Amino acid sequence: MMTLSEIRLKQNPILTSLLLGLGQGTMVAEKLFPRLPSALSSIGLAQLGSERLKRFNVRRAPGTPTKRVDIKYDGKVYTVDQDSIEIPIPRELLREADESRKLNVGGYLDVSKIAMATANDILGLAYEIDVATVATTAGTYASGHVTALASGTKWSASTGTPVTDIRAAANVIRKKIGKKPNRLTLSPDAKLAVETNLEVKSYLPSTQMGVATLDQLAKIFEVDEVVVGDAVWIDNSNVGQDVWGNNAVLAYVPKIGGNGSEISLAEPAFGFTNVIEGHPFAETPYYENSSKSWIYGATYERRPNVAYNTAAFLFQNPK
Repeated sequence: MMTLSEIRLKQNPILTSLLLGLGQGTMVAEKLFPRLPSALSSIGLAQLGSERLKRFNVRRAPGTPTKRVDIKYDGKVYTVDQDSIEIPIPRELLREADESRKLNVGGYLDVSKIAMATANDILGLAYEIDVATVATTAGTYASGHVTALASGTKWSASTGTPVTDIRAAANVIRKKIGKKPNRLTLSPDAKLAVETNLEVKSYLPSTQMGVATLDQLAKIFEVDEVVVGDAVWIDNSNVGQDVWGNNAVLAYVPKIGGNGSEISLAEPAFGFTNVIEGHPFAETPYYENSSKSWIYGATYERRPNVAYNTAAFLFQNPK
């Protein structure tokens, strides 16, 4: 494993800036598992117990001992996985792009940008799939924090009650972690189910044309934000699949500063992404004689981790 200094020496700063500057579109992984930057490939974090939520007899008479509470914590080591990708660009394409530039052809394609955009999209999709897989697996959650909707309880059914269901789930979370969940992550199917639901519509102005907006849904469901993860992946049959499937995740997501200094695992995050500082980054392109191509590479070392499995609630099959 390279040190951070060695990584810095091997990366290309211009292409790295380009890679980091590209948007992730509709990918929402970091909305659920925010980045926790680290300079090391493994870090130890102290995950605190529930002492701050317990009721203690703290009343003290003069001269008597003060109540002492021992804080329990589990020291956990979190590691990262490394994803890396290479994109070959034939030298002929670079030569033609350079000639177009010389001729002032306005519509020429920046081949380096094509390579970096492709690498960024592939790494971003892999990360989105990793987070979605963790967040939509029932075993990720504490007992009683998963509901499989069926038949008349589906939010797409006329008898479905997403507002009642989500508010009840929020209360389950609150009683476990002491905070109300603040973010609802919807798959496209879940979004379609809630925005056309009769119970949801009953909270909208009678004069409103069209479905509920995300801001309106946030107010109705009493969360700070509703996000929709509509990224797709293409299977071996060339059929598009929704990364987030047919699911909805209600969770408490803390704010994390750029250097990770604003997070404490005493604050009950559902999860976070342990990520090496500066990632993803672009490798310095190199020439490969056998393919007569320049090879553009990018690397992303990260792993989504669950902190408190009581800080979220999974709804399966809302549509």
